[in-house]
Order: sequence, then C-alpha cells, then structure tokens
Amino acid sequence: MVVNEAIQVNLAAGDDLSMLYPNKALLSSNSTDWDGLYLQYHRQPPPEMVEHSCPQHRIIISDRTLRSPIVETFEGLNLLNPVSRGTVRVLPANTRTWAYWETEHQFMVLAFEPDLLARHMVETTDANDVELLPILNPSDPLIHSIGLTLKTELESGGIGGRLYVDAMTTALMAHLLRRYSVHQYSPPPITNCLARRTLQQVVDYIHQHLDQDLTLAKLAAIAQMSPSYFSSLFKQSTGFAPHQYVIQRRINRAKQLLLQGELTVAEIAYSLGFTHQSHLSRHFKRLIGVTPKAFLKSQ
Repeated sequence: MVVNEAIQVNLAAGDDLSMLYPNKALLSSNSTDWDGLYLQYHRQPPPEMVEHSCPQHRIIISDRTLRSPIVETFEGLNLLNPVSRGTVRVLPANTRTWAYWETEHQFMVLAFEPDLLARHMVETTDANDVELLPILNPSDPLIHSIGLTLKTELESGGIGGRLYVDAMTTALMAHLLRRYSVHQYSPPPITNCLARRTLQQVVDYIHQHLDQDLTLAKLAAIAQMSPSYFSSLFKQSTGFAPHQYVIQRRINRAKQLLLQGELTVAEIAYSLGFTHQSHLSRHFKRLIGVTPKAFLKSQ
C-alpha cells in the first residue's frame, strides 16, 4: 500500500471527500447549512486513500462493526484499530492521516470549524487554554447518537429547525470540551435564571421573528452570553430549551391562524418558519394530539 503526498481537503470550500473515498457520500450537508458544522454519511469499500489533512476538526463515527481492524497512520504513527458500531476517531484540524480497511465500512464524518468550540464555551472558560486532542477509537454512545440525530434531521429536510441543530451542536461541543480536550472543562453550576429584562428581550424577539430561521447564536447574542450558557439559563427560566420554546410558540400561533380561517395550512406553515407543511403538521400533532385539519374540524 503506497501512501502518496498529503493533500488538504477543505469542507468549507465545498471540497468533496470523493477525492479520498471510492464512492460519493450517501448523504451530505451543504457547506452553509449549519454554520460551520458539516455532516457526511458514507458506505465505502476498501479505499486507495491518499494521506491528507483538513482545516476543520473531524469526528469519524463508525456505524458498523468491522471484522478486521482499520490500518491507519496518524501524523506518521502507524496504528491498528479495531472498529465497532459507535466508536469514534477525533481528528484535530490540520493533522495528517490515512486509513485502510479490508471490508465495506459504514461511517459518518462530522466536521466543524475550530472556532466553533470557542463560540460554545461558557464565560468562565478561556478559549486560549483549550485544545482538542486526537483520540482514536473509544466507544462514545453520545457522539454516535448526536451523529445519527443530525443525519435524521438532514434526511427529513430540517423538520426540527435550525434551533434544533444548534442544540445538538451545543451538546456536542460541551461533550468534546469535557472529554476530549487538554483543558479540564467544567461549566459553573447554574444557580440563576436569566434576568427578567433579558428574558423579556429574548422572548419578544422570538415572538416578532417566528417566520425566520432563528438561531441559538442570535438569541444568545441578544442576552450577551455564549450559546451554551444562554441555553442553560433559558431552560432554567422557562422550563424549555430554546428550540422547544420556539416550536411551542409557533404551534400556538398556528392554532390562532387556523381559527381565523384566512390562510391555508401551507401558508400558515410558511408564515411561521416551517420548511414544509408536513413539518408543521408533525409538530402540531405531537403537541396538540391531532393534525391541523382535524383540529379545525373539532372546533
């Protein structure tokens, strides 16, 4: 097996990982979909992979147990790693790697920009003190679950909405900081709620922009906090995570618009920031117990 000169693959520039793998990804997020987070789902035969690096941090999440270990090099170090469903490889940005497997391999590539970690730190953590470590093949059910959740979200066309993806991103960043960084990350205990005025500002903004693709970063900026810290305080203040609160408000507004009878279900869905009418219907049935049409008939 010959290892060629290292190449660089930049997901932010839209580079396709097919230059590394024989087959194209079965599923792939757009480079601008999730604000610096990228997901690809692969099913690949044994490759003739070149040594490469990536300016983004990458997590390779195995979704199938392999009969034989993966042969790989990491920064020139030769490794032989057994692979089970749910094992992960954390590859920090710009590290050189190469891998080979003998049977079909099914896995996710979850990548993100290095500054995403800093953007999700709580205020008491110094970003300059944190470095993501290269970790090869521990079993990590949480990362596997987050990867599968994001895959399902991508397949559904965004039924959960941008805030739902932001919540998964925040959970992933917090987990990486706790378990896979050289800084011993421990968030301060959350003992306070959002200040009443700050909460009112955020809630008012949500109510006035239900038709828009609300993001956790934007809501946190209103509160002048990091997304992670804001999300914790918002849930403590309202009883809901930000994405849950937004869905609740949208469904409540949808009920009002349905009763007014001036808009179709599709028009209501569009006016409230849902990607499709079916997305509104699914959330409506989950929260109200019936579909929008059944709700109207019952009135």
